[in-house]
Parts: sequence; C-alpha cells; structure tokens
Amino acid sequence: MPITRETTGIPGLDDLIEGGFPVPSTVLIAGEPGTGKTTLSVQSLFHTARRGGTGIYLAAISEPPWVVQSFLSNFGFYDAQLVDTEKVVFSDVGSSLVYEPEKLMDRLQHIVETYQPSRLVIDPVTPIREILERKGINDREFMHNLFAYLKTLSCTTLITAEQNYATIPSSLEGYMVDGVIVMSYPEEEGIRRKYIEVLKFRGTDHVTGKQLLDITGNGLSVQAGLR
Repeated sequence: MPITRETTGIPGLDDLIEGGFPVPSTVLIAGEPGTGKTTLSVQSLFHTARRGGTGIYLAAISEPPWVVQSFLSNFGFYDAQLVDTEKVVFSDVGSSLVYEPEKLMDRLQHIVETYQPSRLVIDPVTPIREILERKGINDREFMHNLFAYLKTLSCTTLITAEQNYATIPSSLEGYMVDGVIVMSYPEEEGIRRKYIEVLKFRGTDHVTGKQLLDITGNGLSVQAGLR
C-alpha cells in the first residue's frame, strides 16, 4: 500500500523525504537550543492550516504559548486570522505537568480530541521527562503511553527535543519515532551555520547528510547540496 504524504511547509525539506511527512507518523525534531526547532514546527502548522487542516501547538513547559506567538508573529508564515479561527491552536500543558502531572495524558488527549488536528506539535518533550522524574513518576512509562497514543492518531506529530547527535541513539524518543530530523549550528572557520539532517525515516528513501538551513523573514528553507 503506498504511503500517504503531506507536504512539510518547509521549502526544500520535502525533497529530502520523498515529498513530505508520511501520514500518520511521529517525527522527532532534535537539536540544541536556538537551532530552529520551534520555528520549523510552527511554520509547518501554518502550512497545514492554509491547506485546510488544523494544527495544534502544545507548549510543554519552557515558554508559554503567547511568548512563542510573539516571537514567531514576525515571520511571513504567521497568520493571525488562522489563530483567531482556531485553524492553528496554541495550547499549554505546562500547568498540568507542574501541578497535576498524573493528569497530563488526560489533558493532552482532551485537547487532541477537541480539535482533531491533522498536524500536532509537542514542544519540547525534554522537560516533560525531567519534571515527571523529579516528581517520582515513571517517565519511561509515560513516554511509552504517549507514543502508543500518538500512533492511534491519523495525523503527523512533530516532537521537539533538546538533543544532539551524541544523545539521540540512546534516547527513548529516538527509537520510538518514525523519523528523526536533527538541527545544528556548528562553528566553521569562525562562522556559525545552521544545518538540518534527516537521520531516520521509516518507509522513506531519504536524502542523507547535513543540508544548509536558511532563515529569512519568511521562515526556514533548506538549501540542499549547498555548504
């Protein structure tokens, strides 16, 4: 059976993964702070909304949704009307995580079932595990339950994590997702350049190797083959 795909909304990225994200699928967007994980994810949500779908952004803990919206509203892909009409929904599960962590999964499921998204973003997943562990809740069990639930959805889920090449192979997220995309900004000859690399994508003949990532007022774009 051929795999159904939906375009990512990131110029140049579709060419690396046979035309777009498989549907359904879960994709890990990994990288250190500042590499562009949130921008890529939200840009993809607005692309989905413009094509008639619904996108949900779930802020885990690091920043409340209004802060994310404030920064990203300067990009050309941001459309306040799509937010006002709830085609792109910004929601916060951070309060549940801090005050009622045992109800976090119920909160997440309620949001998803209310809006029935065609694309879902959880940003970031890293502090979820850290806080659950500090509160004595089995974070590995939660993650297993989370991914089991996500696999029942008929949408594409993007999960961001503050990880790098060294930590991904040993991470639970790294082997439970269908795809892994790594974003980085190494220093080369005194200059930092942003890169994106597709490490893994099930059922996809993906292009390997680091690809140059460009950020303009319109958002992110992949400059495949350029160094």
